[in-house]
Amino acid sequence: MKSRAVGLILAALFFGWTSKARADVPPVGKVVPDTSTFFNGQPFDGNGVQPWYDGGAALIDTDKLDLNMFGRLQLNGVGEIVPDPIRAHQRVYSFLQESRLGMRGDFDGYKFETQLALGGQDIVESQNPNNAFTLLDMSVDIPLPTFGNDASLKVGQFRVPYSRENLTDTGYMPFSERSIASDAFGNGTRDYGLAIQDYRGKFAGTLAVMSGAGEDVPERYLPENFGIPEVVFRAGYNDGVDEDIYHVVETDLGLKQTEKAAYFNALFSKDTQIGHSTALNLNMPYPTMMISPTWNPYINEEPNGAQSMQMGDIFELGGDAVIRKPLANGNAVSGEAEINWGGYQNLFGEIHMATARVQGSYLIHQKYEFAMRYAAIDTGSTVGDSGFKASGDAVINEFTPSFTWYIKGQNVKFVTETPVYLNMPVFNNTAAGGIGSYVMADMPFEASAGTGTGNTTTRDVIPEIHMMVQFLF
Repeated sequence: MKSRAVGLILAALFFGWTSKARADVPPVGKVVPDTSTFFNGQPFDGNGVQPWYDGGAALIDTDKLDLNMFGRLQLNGVGEIVPDPIRAHQRVYSFLQESRLGMRGDFDGYKFETQLALGGQDIVESQNPNNAFTLLDMSVDIPLPTFGNDASLKVGQFRVPYSRENLTDTGYMPFSERSIASDAFGNGTRDYGLAIQDYRGKFAGTLAVMSGAGEDVPERYLPENFGIPEVVFRAGYNDGVDEDIYHVVETDLGLKQTEKAAYFNALFSKDTQIGHSTALNLNMPYPTMMISPTWNPYINEEPNGAQSMQMGDIFELGGDAVIRKPLANGNAVSGEAEINWGGYQNLFGEIHMATARVQGSYLIHQKYEFAMRYAAIDTGSTVGDSGFKASGDAVINEFTPSFTWYIKGQNVKFVTETPVYLNMPVFNNTAAGGIGSYVMADMPFEASAGTGTGNTTTRDVIPEIHMMVQFLF
């Protein structure tokens, strides 16, 4: 499947560069004609500068079709100090954190995009070949002029429209990764389904109906007891911060006027029994803590040694806001805040979680950016189950100062940050044959390593340092 997708991309690239209709590659900060507009026809960001998708390679530019190709790589180095009773306390890692390739375009008024993850972060937790593909996005926006000039129906696989941080493109952050709060809510980053979206002046909203099973689920026609699909609602005020609801950035290097946005988010689903599992249990490769059996003891409760597959209910509520203000000489300040609360319940019990995130940044001469982020997770308490706590009761905290050097805008940049985690769960696999300790911030779904005879889960202060180089086109 991957080879076919890559072949199509290479074929389109060859056609684009040999076509007489090929447009020149736009420089950073310039708008690609026709495809680089709000749904209301205004330039990105309200300033004629696009904050997301900086240029790319323009392959085709005709009256019917505009097609643009983009890609990104991120090389990240991580160092940390972990109190490990078996292995070394000092650790150093290096990863190709992201390797992406995609296309965006407009075919006769139908906007579309696709994005592949070719390596790095695209890991399937269960190593299940049923959903071990690499497709991130594949969607089209179908205009709905009957409902309004800016209304459309999004069809395909795309980002779950819940939480500003989860919607943020990781290539446009003054940090190397999202915060620990992003692990808890939104039922994963992407899913497939349908979404109505509309833009009325400075107000925007979307209502999505998605599978609840996550991305890259293949065709498997299995026996099922149908519940309620995942329904996600996001609506609020946006006076120019975002390209649209589904494309969000944290830093706009071309900011020319004060911009702000505030949104309300809601998600609900009743699980569906399907085959030997349930839809929420299949949510791979990026399950959230709310639906992971590592943190949720009820989602696949096994009384008498048999998995019950109870059809539980999940709900999530949250809000987020952002403001950005330009200063003199290409300087700017920005701030974001977000809170979330939700719960899951079935016949065996219920669990609730809450998160918070606040961050601010100072941009100097559109070249250097200093940022600070605080995030917290309260894994709450379980009701109806005795003794299950993957993390204990204390709130998990993250403090992350960062520095970004924009060598060539967002296209080539260097990010260094020094997160410090307080009350961080460390899962100590110290029983006979154990191999050492896992840090929840790095591997949140390895909590089972700290359970069982001889293993422990402790709370520690974990300092880290990250250094990332990014290239995108």
